[in-house]
Amino acid sequence: MNQKAKSLTDIVNLFKPMALTEEQSVFYQKTASVRDGTHYEFHEGFYNRILKSDSHERLLVVGHGGCGKSTELHMLKAKLAKFGLPVIHIEARDDLDLYNFSYIDLFMLIVDRTAQYAVAHKLKIDKRIVSAFEQALSSKVRQDFWSEEKAVGVEGSVSLSASIPSFVKALAKISSALKMASGYNEQLRLEIKPRIPDIVSSLNALFKELSEQVGHPIVIIIDGLEKCRQECVRKLFIEDISSLSDINAHLVIACPISVFRSSDASVVSSYFVSPVVIPMIKTHNVDGSNNTAGIAVIRELILKRADDSFFDAEVLDKIITSAGGSLRDTCNILSNCAFEASMHGNETIDMNSVCFTLNRYATDVFFRVENRLYQRVKKIYDKDFKATQDPELSELLYSGAVFEYNGDRWVDLHPLIRKYIDDHSGVLD
Repeated sequence: MNQKAKSLTDIVNLFKPMALTEEQSVFYQKTASVRDGTHYEFHEGFYNRILKSDSHERLLVVGHGGCGKSTELHMLKAKLAKFGLPVIHIEARDDLDLYNFSYIDLFMLIVDRTAQYAVAHKLKIDKRIVSAFEQALSSKVRQDFWSEEKAVGVEGSVSLSASIPSFVKALAKISSALKMASGYNEQLRLEIKPRIPDIVSSLNALFKELSEQVGHPIVIIIDGLEKCRQECVRKLFIEDISSLSDINAHLVIACPISVFRSSDASVVSSYFVSPVVIPMIKTHNVDGSNNTAGIAVIRELILKRADDSFFDAEVLDKIITSAGGSLRDTCNILSNCAFEASMHGNETIDMNSVCFTLNRYATDVFFRVENRLYQRVKKIYDKDFKATQDPELSELLYSGAVFEYNGDRWVDLHPLIRKYIDDHSGVLD
């Protein structure tokens, strides 16, 4: 949907917690001024870094799950495409095994999507590059995935008519096999891993050829890694990021704040010298008072999708402050409040529906926290807001139980966790 809500059912659907699509750009809300005081939005900064760079950019985009990273990256993708810049977009939720993936999976996805881009834009790929990819893979992988697609043959300098469809099909099969949650994907990774340097070399040759045809280096956007198992993401950034950095393309990659703030993440700065942190929007200040500027911006974001007449008195502020500045949680709560109100036959979202939804959501959020972290939660509950880099806080950031805010860098519990503790005396004992 790209029109304002006309009913509670529309609100249920419009506020599902997903990044804005290009068609929904009319709903985009500028937030940078209340996040870190900049006068331009984050995607505009990314775009200009890429456009003005005389080398391949390495842009690390850091933030909480639900802070708006994905929307900014979707806006970046749309702006790149609008001005004819070649962009390959990888979304972890759709493209990876969220529980078990490696940098090898990402490499093969990049090769797969780049070949698909060439087909979609009718770009030529020389036979030598196709052959180089084939030779870069192990003999077993070639036999399992390439042989049946090779019947067309590779003759001369090829474009769309001959071997490229076969090339794309073979790559798609490899990517699908790596995504399968089975023992086979691990075996496949072991077959591919020794050949990664050769695959990188072939991929860079492909980037060079396509870039010459479109007149600009390829841009790779990797998003959604906060949805993956934290250990896989940590390994990618701490142990394997050097491999990804070898590709000769602009690389824009979203990094969960829990990994970036972990104690062993200093290695990341060796590859991303100017990381961009997208702070959570402050709905309250460190002294507990409401942050009126942050609340006003989120209110404006909501009212771009639904008129004020759908919300009973004080409902909007209650929802906004309860989500703690998380746009994902704000949308999720709004969608569920609208559903509850509609189930009671209402035409507006009433405070009873809001309180019922918040109580249920508070329980869900609290039980993201493992018992062994209760003492750390209690320290923050007792107003120890100091931001540190340690495993316990990293886990709490990852689960969404704790948010980090800008300024002097401070942390606080998700407001609904604080509410749950208030309502359940002794729960942390």
